[in-house]
Amino acid sequence: MGLFVLFHLISLPGFSQCPASSQPAACTGTEPLVVDGETLGSGTTKWYYGGAVTMSSLTLDGGTLIVCGNLTVDKLYMNTGKVFIRQGARFVIGSGIGSGLQFKGDCAIYNYGTCEIQRNLSLENNASALFPNVIVNALSTSVFLMSNQYFVINNANSWFVNNGRAEFWGIITDALASPASVCLGNASISKMAILINKVANSYIVSTGNACVQVLQFSEFYGKLTSSPTLFACLGSAHTSSTSCIPFGCQPNNWGAAQVATNCAGCAAIMTALPTDFLSFSAMSGEYGTNQLQWTMDHGTREGNFEVLRSTDGIHYVTLDRVNTDSSSLAVYNLIDKHPFQGNNYYMIRYTDINTGKTLSSRVAKVITKIKAGWNIYPVPFTDKFTIKYEQGTYPQKISMTDADGRNINIRQIIRRETRSVEVFVTNKLQPGLYIIYLKTDKNIVVKPVLKN
Repeated sequence: MGLFVLFHLISLPGFSQCPASSQPAACTGTEPLVVDGETLGSGTTKWYYGGAVTMSSLTLDGGTLIVCGNLTVDKLYMNTGKVFIRQGARFVIGSGIGSGLQFKGDCAIYNYGTCEIQRNLSLENNASALFPNVIVNALSTSVFLMSNQYFVINNANSWFVNNGRAEFWGIITDALASPASVCLGNASISKMAILINKVANSYIVSTGNACVQVLQFSEFYGKLTSSPTLFACLGSAHTSSTSCIPFGCQPNNWGAAQVATNCAGCAAIMTALPTDFLSFSAMSGEYGTNQLQWTMDHGTREGNFEVLRSTDGIHYVTLDRVNTDSSSLAVYNLIDKHPFQGNNYYMIRYTDINTGKTLSSRVAKVITKIKAGWNIYPVPFTDKFTIKYEQGTYPQKISMTDADGRNINIRQIIRRETRSVEVFVTNKLQPGLYIIYLKTDKNIVVKPVLKN
């Protein structure tokens, strides 16, 4: 079992990586109605409720629009502001302006119903960490449509979250986008003809499994994802660009995604996956350990679980594997005896050994505070890292192994004036988990370290 031992614990709530969705205000039919041609300034909130209506124009300049009925706005101008589409409602942004719609910072659409945009949309310009651009397709029943339009993310503080169904002509994650700028929820489907990706790990799956269907063309200047629970469904006519190779592109660089070619559609993939996890929790335990528990109804299928861990919620490594119990509703418990200082993200991946189908749990986060006076940084490291030790303790010997106990060659420089040790790894290492053993004049400290 490597780094883990069995244990028993109770369930705790989970953690989501995607930007959270704000809840829309109530719609009783008595709130102030928006009118055609109106400008909603900062601090102003207006509602639309009723049957299908088309307005000529509407401007959001810091205000909020709450759609409770069926509203089309032919010319929407959105400088800053928020739009909420309630469950069962429909909001259409028409093509009346002609040019593309730009979110210029502090712009958000929270869709609980159906949202259709009939213009190209880009998330860019003046967005910041305090004033981001956000589009959230909030529910599993939510529908976001840009069927004949391009959707472009080219700002580091802009995100698209899909928990339901979304359709585009194309999604472009530009070089200025951030990793995890496209965040996909469990059982979500994102369909497009064209996918262009210019930043590594722009797509992540926050929980469970998600599917991206690409019908015609893809182009990659960085791997698409490190999420092994993303399924890429490629149409029979799909090609990946090779003409861009002299300029640095990498054809078919789907990263950790599971790729299906000649794929008829995401629905077939999602329905073929095993039954969902019933629960998954993680919490801090005694002596600096973290405790994990999960339950899954795997029926009579045989399979195994992989325990995955990450320090950033994007790059995961496998820590251990557990075979399924004979009981279909068995409770599985494990202890991480050597968690990282700070953030630890955990995910469980189940694989049916007969069909090869996989299913992943949501992500659970534990913040670990280790009392020992040793800190290792950076985590993950590339080819060297630094160990800081507390006053009154002196390192006599430092050694390093892989997760299976094989020795790794290192070179170390002890700097007493800063109470630190610089460690240089002389072996060529694969990304993954490694173990540091620190022998001092008082005891032996064992700590994990992650190689990127």
